[in-house]
Amino acid sequence: MSSSAPEHPASPLPSAAVASPHVAPTERIGVLDVLRGIALLGMFFVHFYDNWAWVSDSPAAAAQRVPWVDTVISLFFDARFYTMFGILFGIGFAVQLQRADARGERFTARYVRRVLMLAVFGLIAEGVFGYNVLLGYALWALPLLLVRRWSVRALVVLLVLCAASRPINTVIRFTVLGRDRFVSQVQAKTAAFRAASAQRDRDTEARDWRTVIAARFRFMPAFYKQWDTLPWGSFTLFLLGLIGFRLGLFDHPEAHRRMIVALMVAGCASWAVATWVLPIGGPMSLPKPGASPFDVIGDIARGNAFFLVRGQWLSFTYIGAVLLLVAHDRAWLTHLSPFAWTGRMALTNYMMQVILLDTLFSRHGLGLAVSPLMGPVYAVALFTAQVLFSRWWLARYRLGPLEWVWRSVTYWKVQPQRIAVPVTSAVPMAA
Repeated sequence: MSSSAPEHPASPLPSAAVASPHVAPTERIGVLDVLRGIALLGMFFVHFYDNWAWVSDSPAAAAQRVPWVDTVISLFFDARFYTMFGILFGIGFAVQLQRADARGERFTARYVRRVLMLAVFGLIAEGVFGYNVLLGYALWALPLLLVRRWSVRALVVLLVLCAASRPINTVIRFTVLGRDRFVSQVQAKTAAFRAASAQRDRDTEARDWRTVIAARFRFMPAFYKQWDTLPWGSFTLFLLGLIGFRLGLFDHPEAHRRMIVALMVAGCASWAVATWVLPIGGPMSLPKPGASPFDVIGDIARGNAFFLVRGQWLSFTYIGAVLLLVAHDRAWLTHLSPFAWTGRMALTNYMMQVILLDTLFSRHGLGLAVSPLMGPVYAVALFTAQVLFSRWWLARYRLGPLEWVWRSVTYWKVQPQRIAVPVTSAVPMAA
C-alpha cells in the first residue's frame, strides 16, 4: 500500500495540468496515481485467485481447476503488484520529504503520526480481514527516516545489502553456530511456523467472526517472526522507490527514457531467470554434514543469486511501460484517468477490497464460490465499480474517506474535505 495522500490537495480529479513536467510543490504527480490504480487492479486479480485456491481444496472444486489460469496468475500477477505498491510507498515518502523541505516544515513528528495511523489500518486489515500488506509497510516505514538524507550512491549500496539480507544472515548464522546447531534451529523454526499456520487454518474454518479474528491476531507474531526481522522485503521496495524518485524517473520520465528502458529489460530478465533458470542444480536444501561457509555461499548463489534476482522485479517492466507512455505524450494521463481516480483513493479502495473479499468468500462470511474463469471477470467488475465510485467521490470531496482520516491524523488537525463547487466533468471518461 503506497502513501497516497498529497501534501496539499490539488485539483479534485487528475488532469493534464497536474501532469506538467515541472511539478509544483502543491501538485500531485499524476503518473503515481495511475500506477496506484493499476496496482489495485492487479491486487484484485491476485486476491480473487487466492480465494479460488482456498475453495479449490475440495475435490469437487479441484476438478474445475484451469491450469493456464494458475500459470498466468503465477507468472504475471502474483507478487508483481504488491511490489509495485511497495515501490510507490517509497516514492510517496520521498515526495513528502521533498515538499516539507521546500516549505521549511518539520517532517519527523508528522511522518511518525502518519505511520502510526497506517499501522492502525494495517491491524484492522490483517487481524480482522486477514490481509497483511499494510501492517508490514507500517513496520518498515519508520527506518526510512534514518536514511532520508543519504546520497543516491549510499542508498544503492544499502539497497543491495537489504535485498540480500536473508542470504547474508544465513551465512553468518551458519558460521557462528556451526552446521548442526544451524540445521537444528532452522528445522525447529520451520516446524513452529507450520504448526502455527495449521492452527490458524483450523481456527479460521469456523463459521463465526469472533473465532476467526482471534485466530488471526494469534497468528500475527508467528507470521512476522518467520522473516527474522530482516529488511529484504518491504524496506527494499521502499528504497527502490526512494532511489527512483531521487533520479527523476517519476516526475520527469521524458528525460530518462534510456534508464527506464534499461530497468524494464533488467526486470524482465530477472523474472525470466528466477522463473526458468534458478535454482541451478535443483532445489536448495539444508547444508550437508561437513559443509563449510563457502559451500553455503555457493549453494545460495546457485539457488537464488543471493535473492538479488527475483521474479517480482517484473514490476519494473510494468511501471516502465506506463512511464514511457507518459513520457511520449502527457495525454496518456487523461487516457488512464480511471486508474488515477482509484489511485487517489488507494487506501480506501484497498480496504474496500479486503473487506469485500473476506465477507463474500470466507466460510465465516457468505462463503461464495467463484470459478477460475469467472474470477478475472468479477475482479474487473468490482474494480470498475471502484472506478465509478472514486470518480463520483472525488468530484465532491478532496480526499477519499480513509485518506481524509489519515491526513487529519498526520497533521493532527481536521482537514477540509468538501469541494465548494462539485466537479462533474473536469476529466472525460477515458475510452
